[in-house]
Amino acid sequence: MKKILIRKIGVGSFAKYIGVAAALLAVVEGVFSGIAGSVAILSSHWNMWDKLGSTLGLWVLAIVIYPMLAFLLGWLYGAVLALVTNLFLHSANGIELDIEDAAIVPASTVA
Repeated sequence: MKKILIRKIGVGSFAKYIGVAAALLAVVEGVFSGIAGSVAILSSHWNMWDKLGSTLGLWVLAIVIYPMLAFLLGWLYGAVLALVTNLFLHSANGIELDIEDAAIVPASTVA
């Protein structure tokens, strides 16, 4: 068993991690929202060009804009969380973790 002491979290790397996680979740949510919105738009009584423009605009919003906004907000949240965590780590003189080396099992033997 190995012990390590964490005294500081990298603000930029932690913020980037949270931002990317938020953006990936937003892409998944955007796909489902895009499908639901497309069904709603296509079942409306609009003409073909209105339906086409609205559907394309919805997909750009759901797949491009929404994940970018989620990354930005996730990055800000991660940066604030890392700063607050660093304050607590500084006042508590770090966090001690016990790490155990696990045996590496080849993928061919895993059922």
